[in-house]
Amino acid sequence: MRVDGLTVQSWRRFGNDRLYVNDASGRTVGYFDRKASKLHVDDPAMQYAVLEVLAPFLGNEAPALQHHAAMQPVVAGRDLAGNIAGAAVAQQAARLRPALVQRWVAKLLGQRTAATSWDVGAQGERIVGRRLERLREGGWQVLHSIPLVSGADIDHLLIGPGGIFTVNTKHHRGARVTVTRDWVRVNGHQYPYIRNSRHEAAGAARRLRGALGRPVEVRGVVVFVGAGSLKVRHAPADVLVTSDEAVASLMGSRPYALGPDVVRGVFQMARQSRMWSS
Repeated sequence: MRVDGLTVQSWRRFGNDRLYVNDASGRTVGYFDRKASKLHVDDPAMQYAVLEVLAPFLGNEAPALQHHAAMQPVVAGRDLAGNIAGAAVAQQAARLRPALVQRWVAKLLGQRTAATSWDVGAQGERIVGRRLERLREGGWQVLHSIPLVSGADIDHLLIGPGGIFTVNTKHHRGARVTVTRDWVRVNGHQYPYIRNSRHEAAGAARRLRGALGRPVEVRGVVVFVGAGSLKVRHAPADVLVTSDEAVASLMGSRPYALGPDVVRGVFQMARQSRMWSS
């Protein structure tokens, strides 16, 4: 089966039973071990795509897949305003981090561990989080690391005079990033970042609409951290794309859309974990 350039291939050999997910170039981006009911994805940026393409193959195994992807369980009624940027990803990295001796050997040999990509992702979220926090002076509110019932999380939710935005951070230090409408290429490899951001914003809009009892518009934002170059050849119609250096000025210059009372009302609702965990 092929979904947006990703192909699922069943592999049974030497007592193993796995579903491999490969990209358009044939590179393996992840696999699900049926015997262990465990998902393996080295790059957390690909987790949404891998989960989506594997779902039709799993049947009753889908809950096990979601359990593996889950971060900390959501406590009903918990105030999310105290969440730290990158916290959920950092927790996942900590769970995957090998023992001290193994980390030392991996570093000596220049090898990546399973936790490496998650550590890099957490660092990127912290960088973007600090930049978004500066917008508070302009009447904006920010939430970080919002855990969802699916096991994923929203990196940042930005609510302010310019509207409501889900902000997704992608940390690709020194990479060549090119955006063409719905697709992103990083050093030649294609990623579904735009599609994922669009789905994330739509999901947030549904939840806020249900909680507030009225339609809410939410727009997705993809922020690239540390990229060597970022070229937007054809901007997506409904998703903003920017760098971490420019994100605060971009969001702060958005046209006026929400008054202070609306911003406060949406923020008070969005900060409640039960809104995202149902």
